[in-house]
Amino acid sequence: MSRLDELPPDQRAALSLLLRQRKSYAEVAKLLGIPEHAVADRAQVALAVLATRQARDLTPERRKEIGDYLLGQQPGVAERLRTRTLLSSSEPAHAWASAVASQLAPLADANLPDIPPVAPGAGAPQTLQDLSAASAAAAAPPSGPAPVRPARSSKLGGAIVLAVLVAAVVVAVVLLSGGSSGKKSSTTSSTSSTSAKTGPTVENQISLKPPTGVKSASVGVVDVLAEAGKRAFFIEAQHVPASKGFYYAIWLYNSPHNALALSKSPAVGSTHRLAGGSLLPAAAADYREILLTRETTAHPKQPGRVVLRGPFSLTG
Repeated sequence: MSRLDELPPDQRAALSLLLRQRKSYAEVAKLLGIPEHAVADRAQVALAVLATRQARDLTPERRKEIGDYLLGQQPGVAERLRTRTLLSSSEPAHAWASAVASQLAPLADANLPDIPPVAPGAGAPQTLQDLSAASAAAAAPPSGPAPVRPARSSKLGGAIVLAVLVAAVVVAVVLLSGGSSGKKSSTTSSTSSTSAKTGPTVENQISLKPPTGVKSASVGVVDVLAEAGKRAFFIEAQHVPASKGFYYAIWLYNSPHNALALSKSPAVGSTHRLAGGSLLPAAAADYREILLTRETTAHPKQPGRVVLRGPFSLTG
């Protein structure tokens, strides 16, 4: 039974405008003649009421982040990717989002964003700081590594796979500064219109394999995501050596002197898994391969030892 009928008329009206008519907080505020923060407050209170029991397990900050995600009010792809990571990494966050989404279904008209499943072994940390600490300190291996999934032709299937990828060991990657050579490009902005209501779509899924002639159990997958004119990538690698005295970096690559460093990851521990994501630069389409490398210097001028590689393109 939906609890929507139990909401006060002003809260239900706010949710209807946000979901059914796909309005932003600012647009609803203008329609109702009230401050924007008042619209956001009414909507967030309503969401908490729709799933009160699960809401108690989250901080107000986490509820607001997830509420903005469900209502399509996050400003850009970076924020939505961060929230998807939270949902697939935290059982309480996932439980509340799922409960709220089920209650909102009559109002949403299929406009609700995808809620990624919780990855195996995900715990209950509620903040990104907690998630980062848990990721960096992960010492106990999971009950068994999930197999790397092959590329799928279905975009919906790819989106579901993506949700599992984002919550292995590395929750976020740190952008390399000054670590590229060859073609230069500034990273695309994470800001986009609040009118976008759906989550990112997977435009390509790339299998990563060890270089030819190298005997290694390491395997990986890269997903290329698109939303509101921006693109990002997620990478998962399994059975990679623990990083001791080096770190892993992700590159776009044409040749040793024409490569672009995208990001570097925190340490890989005894789980031997690496996962994370970042926005792609505007010049990403100019590159033919994507590499996972081992690096020992802070700002490498060209890729180091290649661990995994695969053909790169923005679309499949």
